[in-house]
Amino acid sequence: MSTQVIIDRIAQKKQELAALEQVQALSENTASHCLELNRQMGKVVEQYKSILGIAKGWSGAFENAALVDIPQTNSNEDDSDQPESVIRIPAAAESFSLISMEPAEQAFLDHQQQQQQQILGAESTDTLIEAQRIAAFAKFKPEYFWEETKEMQIQDESDTWRLLASASIEDAEEWHFLGVMDKWIQAAELIIPPVKSTEILEDCVTEDGATVGELRRMRRVLVPKRKLKDPLLEEDVVVSRLNSGIYARFIPRVSDPSGIPFYYPSVHEFAFGYVETGGSTQHDSSSCKLVIIVRELSPGSTVVTKKHQMVWQDLIKRLYKWTATERFGYQKRVEHDVVVSYDLYTAKYQELKAKYALHWVENWPEQTDPRKFVYEDIAIASWIICLWQGSNSAKAKKPRFVDLGCGNGLLVHLLNSEGFSGYGIDQCSRKVWAHFGENPDLRAQTLVPYEFSAEDADWIIGNHADELVPWIPIIAARTTGTSKPGFIIIPCCPHDLSGKKMVFPVAAGQSKYHLYVKYIVNLAEKCGFSVEKEFLRIPSTKNVAIVGRRSDCHAHGAAHADELARTGEQDFVARVPDSVKNEVRLAKMRERDHCATSN
Repeated sequence: MSTQVIIDRIAQKKQELAALEQVQALSENTASHCLELNRQMGKVVEQYKSILGIAKGWSGAFENAALVDIPQTNSNEDDSDQPESVIRIPAAAESFSLISMEPAEQAFLDHQQQQQQQILGAESTDTLIEAQRIAAFAKFKPEYFWEETKEMQIQDESDTWRLLASASIEDAEEWHFLGVMDKWIQAAELIIPPVKSTEILEDCVTEDGATVGELRRMRRVLVPKRKLKDPLLEEDVVVSRLNSGIYARFIPRVSDPSGIPFYYPSVHEFAFGYVETGGSTQHDSSSCKLVIIVRELSPGSTVVTKKHQMVWQDLIKRLYKWTATERFGYQKRVEHDVVVSYDLYTAKYQELKAKYALHWVENWPEQTDPRKFVYEDIAIASWIICLWQGSNSAKAKKPRFVDLGCGNGLLVHLLNSEGFSGYGIDQCSRKVWAHFGENPDLRAQTLVPYEFSAEDADWIIGNHADELVPWIPIIAARTTGTSKPGFIIIPCCPHDLSGKKMVFPVAAGQSKYHLYVKYIVNLAEKCGFSVEKEFLRIPSTKNVAIVGRRSDCHAHGAAHADELARTGEQDFVARVPDSVKNEVRLAKMRERDHCATSN
């Protein structure tokens, strides 16, 4: 899309906005029965203003920035399909993934069309607020000071601070910054991932917050996730209003710098600041900026490596986004730790990681990245074990399982190693299977889902099992005998009962994955299961676990499952194994080479 086309579209929207404002003005002069119409028109006008704000930001970026090609996938296909075309966006905007450009023009569609398009994230519920957030994020232009040493003094004192990063900020006032600081002070784990929780020991707030000087003084303890390896850290937090702005200072209480744990910056102290840069008033914050400053242990020690720099880059980005959007309010999109306790899960994860992670990361024989698959499967195994331990009494025997579409088999290996009997099935074996030894029971076979029964299992697992996923609740419901298995499904690519990929009509505030999870949940409930959902703490965007347990209406569900199985049997086509595909491909290559040689 050319810059001129974008400018023309903006001009068109301006004209439409002017017309709407005229209608709004007319409605204000009508009788009282037109008040509701006026309110509705006001909402539409605000929608248009937000859209124009986004459009102006993007058009300016197109005008002034280098362009890069971004693949654009057909919105009716699965995310894993090959891109059909590309769109061009500013290189600086590559990192902003909050708005989907499918197609590229959709940010400029009118209000009615927006309601039918996927322009926001899967869990978004308020399109106007999301548009405002996106417009605010687009203004983030940080400065970093890694090479040059830029000094700052925040008070009339001898201590000199080093400025690491700053970012000018508009439309944010000091109370937005203080709101963010309050959240970060109460919960350090929001910005320091290795920290599990924050314990507040003392909290003193001055009665008159408008006075110059100290506003708040706290003492807190940071509790790490690895309690057996990493020490707790006691810390002072001081929030002060000084001559140049407001600063939140974080001071580790250690007698020697060597006592600072790895998860905390190695500094005397660091601070976040909201600084007035001149010409600013309480009602005009256009001349303000956010800063991160430190008192270093030695010159340059805080930015000596790329890893150090990335930490500060992430912090200034979070500080800007949280402060810029504090005025819109924040609503948590997902709830973690609903089915399994966070404390139980993290303890089990640390235990299994210590046992298995290092060995398999160093000895992974597959071409896939072990840092993703090893840690992800350890996390899934930890969560499943905690789920099973919470579902059975201490004297009950450990549950048996079958993992359908087990892939590399590491999850089966981990569960077997932890004393749970079970086996995995996949179409073809993997290279890593030979490295597990005799421990896991892994079977290479093509599974026909409408013929399969899991009578020897208490649980059926489907971890990214592709076309087998929608069949798992049906298999569990149709399984007879004493086991009456439940299931654990982590869906990935959407497939229906025929084994074909599904196409969903996606509306605003939804995603294909969100709709697929909803489809599997509905199917499971029809099969007589009580369903729970959990957002797992794994390095994957497909991170929803669906847990099905037998409900009281199982007899009715089993009958419905039989009906679904009969329908699915007529259309189901088993996937061709990758090994067979490779053999066919190699045969075609040999045939082409032979023809070329003959000619």
